[in-house]
Amino acid sequence: MPRERTQLRYQIYRSRARKLAAATTVEMQEKKELPGRDALDLSRVRFEPIDAQALSACSRWDDPHFSWHDVVEWKAKEPMALDLSIWFEEQLCGLCFANPNKSRQRIRIVRLEGRPGKVHLLKRRIATLSILAIEHYAVILGSRFIEVQEPLTGAIPIYQQHGFYFDTERRLVKAVGSQVS
Repeated sequence: MPRERTQLRYQIYRSRARKLAAATTVEMQEKKELPGRDALDLSRVRFEPIDAQALSACSRWDDPHFSWHDVVEWKAKEPMALDLSIWFEEQLCGLCFANPNKSRQRIRIVRLEGRPGKVHLLKRRIATLSILAIEHYAVILGSRFIEVQEPLTGAIPIYQQHGFYFDTERRLVKAVGSQVS
């Protein structure tokens, strides 16, 4: 029974983080704080779990960097993990999986990927949107840092644009609550 309550609690936290990310996305667009200040209506962005529909959609991606089907097994083993599928209407544009450590002081971005190849409406926004949702989740959990686990060399500058830096232990981190640069 206690394990089931814990899983339910984290399910509620994940859902709350996704809803807050959607609301914050719209607020940021209204304040012109998001990249790509065009006529794109970001209220049509959806933050969902990685489910069968998301896995089916990503199986049609051209040459994805990660195997996202692994996430199903990870989700079963890691009840505190945050899984995100980012949609623009009915098009899957990005996926993310983040997992807090046992103390919840640090939440690691394990995988983050925008739809490769084909241009989509959220191109160059997936990192921003994912980090936004992870930050909401980190606040809910009381985490102090977000860390990128094994960042790809080409992605490091993108993370740095979002306020990440290398700490004294050479981990790519961002303090929760720090502003996007």
